[in-house]
This record gives sequence, structure tokens and C-alpha cells, in this order.
Amino acid sequence: MMPNVTAILRKEIRGAVVEAGDPQYAQARSVWNAAIDRRPTAIIRCADVEDVVRAVRIASDHGAKLTVRGGGHNVAGRSIADGTLMLDLSALRAVRVNASARRASVQGGALWSDIDAATAAAGLATTGGFVSTTGVGGLTLGGGVGWLMRRYGLASDNLRRANVVLPGGRFVRVSPDEHADLFWGLRGGAGGLGVVTEFEFALHPVRDVLAGITIFAAGDMLRVLQAFRAYAPEAPDEFCGICVVCQAPPLPFLEPGHHGRPVLAVAVCWCGDAARGEAEITKSCGGAESIGAHLGVMPYVQWQKMQDAGAPAGVYNYWKTVNFDSLTDTTLERIAQAAQELPSAATEIHLQHIGGAVARADAGSSAFASRQAPFFANLIGRSADPAGFEAVRSFVRRLHGILSPAGTGTIQPNFSDQDDLDPSRRFGTDGASRLAELRGRYDPERVFSL
Repeated sequence: MMPNVTAILRKEIRGAVVEAGDPQYAQARSVWNAAIDRRPTAIIRCADVEDVVRAVRIASDHGAKLTVRGGGHNVAGRSIADGTLMLDLSALRAVRVNASARRASVQGGALWSDIDAATAAAGLATTGGFVSTTGVGGLTLGGGVGWLMRRYGLASDNLRRANVVLPGGRFVRVSPDEHADLFWGLRGGAGGLGVVTEFEFALHPVRDVLAGITIFAAGDMLRVLQAFRAYAPEAPDEFCGICVVCQAPPLPFLEPGHHGRPVLAVAVCWCGDAARGEAEITKSCGGAESIGAHLGVMPYVQWQKMQDAGAPAGVYNYWKTVNFDSLTDTTLERIAQAAQELPSAATEIHLQHIGGAVARADAGSSAFASRQAPFFANLIGRSADPAGFEAVRSFVRRLHGILSPAGTGTIQPNFSDQDDLDPSRRFGTDGASRLAELRGRYDPERVFSL
């Protein structure tokens, strides 16, 4: 059946249809996480929205399964599967900004860097990911945490409208007033309900932020983690911080003797008055003495790119995530201890807080189920080559087994790996049931393979 589908696609699609044996196939099937090695039957490089409609209709008519690739950044590789058709939206990256209405219309294959660059000219922004090379679609559909979330909500909280291609090629507009059930599912349901060809986001007045990184020696790590835990519940909405347990990279503001040694790096972004922000950033670390810091006022669009070098494509990744209602001393002690056990220079432990505007929103307003968890930890295992990957994966699994009993039982969808896809853990029991009902209604033939 599939060869006939591919032949039909070649006739009807303006963009390229790439199959195994084609010179472009190896590159076309690659995704950000090198640990994902899957072979779709064909990759459909859509040239425009009409290509998306045609491809979905053809797949539906012939019983073919589809996956959708926007940025291809998802660690679990949900954009690609063996023996399916992959819709590649990477050519659809246009962004239109309406500065007076504070809205941005964004095509489904755009990256966050595309939005940031387009909105910065007007002194506007919306919550994007911590890495600007992340795809807009995947991040938003999974909820979308980012530096501005505590003041302005998640990426999905800022979604105002979407254009979606449903199975059969049906094109619909989705908003709180049109297909409201689907609108709920798109915001945090992690995809699988259709192909979003355009997102419309609310924008906010953000031009410059006070941001940067402060490094603390291993001996002060536990003290700073405890200070961050105490500060986070009272932090102003303008503050967002991440505590990163890592091996110190060769940063120019850090003495060479610290390079490669276990440290705690506290990355912060303050999207308010800079003078007040300096005092708040100092409070967040409990006044501990750092071994190096680089903080300053900079354009938000510049800060959005600062983390990109730490998340390169082509590296072998294995992640796990844990939500916490509270952080016990035992949990923080174990995280600090893990600094001495990191299996690779690129492996990190991220401790983050939520709260603010995210927690104040109605818990049932979207499919994102981690809204009320004040803290979460991401265990980011990375190996530059396959030889070290098993050690990285074993470390992450072992540490997750130690930390997760103190967690809520739910996890962050955008940070869960391919063996962590239990719907009840990602969306909560009620959310998982509601999403399953939505998929049954909108995609009864399971065209969109998960």
C-alpha cells in the first residue's frame, strides 16, 4: 500500500517527497537527539499549507500513519517513527507581527528564534523555550515553560488561536470560541490531534532583561539550593531561575582551575525593573559567595540565544523529569551529591521553579497538568558519542529512581524521553482520559501516530 501512497504524494505535493535510497534521506530523517534512529517510509517536505492538507488527505484515504516534525527538537523523537510518513514543516517558518494588537501569527515549522527576532523589533515578546532552536509547535503543544512564564504564563497560555489540519484534510480554526475542546487539548496535550499550520500568540512589552549566570563551588552547592528553595515561593513574577548542577565549562569569567569541576550554575532572567532585579537575584542565592558571574542588562532576544550552545544537535540524549510539591533536605542533598557522579561533561541536573502566572491560571483551562507543581527537576543526560551513552542513561535512570518517590507522580511532557510516555503521568488521570476521548473523536482511525 505505502509505495502507491508515495507515488501519489509525488504527483500532488509541491515540496519534495524523500524515500530511503534518495540522497537526502539520511539528512531528512535526522532529528536533534542523535539517540533517535528511526526510518520513516517517506518524508514529506511540505512547501506550503496546501501541501499539508493534501498530504493528510492522501494519508487518511490510504490508511497511512503520520508523524509531524516542526523543529525536531523533542528528546523522545515524537516527530518520527519507523514505517510511517513524516510531515516535515521546516519550510513553514514565517512570522507576522501585529504590534498594535500585540499578536504574532507563526507558521507551524517556525523555531523560537524566528518569533524572538520578529517581535524584538517592536519591543515585544512571548514565552518561548529556554533554547531558541526549539520548535514552536512541539514546545507549545507540550505546555511550553520558559523565561517569561512566571510573569506572562506558559507558551500555551499565550496561544489565542490556531489553524489545524485534521485527518481527512479538513482545515479548521481553533480558539476558545471555535472547537473549544480541541483548543483545550492543543495547549499541553503534546500533539497527536492534528497538524497545526499556524499559531497566534499574545505578545507582551519586553525589550531588555536583567539576566545571566552565577557559578558556585561544590562546597556551597547545598546552601545555595536551600536558599533557592526558600526564595522561590516568594519570588516576584518577574524572576525566573534555574539551578544547574554540572561540570564547569571553560567560561571566560571563571578561573581555569574550576573548569571541568562540579559546580552549581544559577541562571536567572528578570523581566522587570533592573535595579530591583539585582537585589532579588542576590536574595535567590542566599548571599553565598560565587566563584564567577556574568550578569547584566541585555536584549531579551540576545538572552534567548545564550543557552543554545549547551544544547547542540547531534548529541546522544537521555532525559527524565520529576515534579515536586516540595523539596526536602534529603532531595536537595541527593542532587548536590550527584554533582560528584556526573558521567559526562555535558550531563546536567536542572532544578526549576514554576509558580507565578502559571500557577494562578485555572488548572482545568488546558491539558497541561504540571501547573500546580512549584518545582521540577530535569535530569539531562548527554553523551557526545554512542560509546558513552549507556553510562549516561544508567546514571539518569538511577538518579530518577532515587528522586521520584518524593515527586508528585506527574512529569513534564516536553522533557520526558521515549520510555516515559504513560499518559496518566504526563497529563494526570483526568487529563489523559479527556485527551483519549478527543483523539477518538477527531482521529478515530489513528492517522496521527504517537
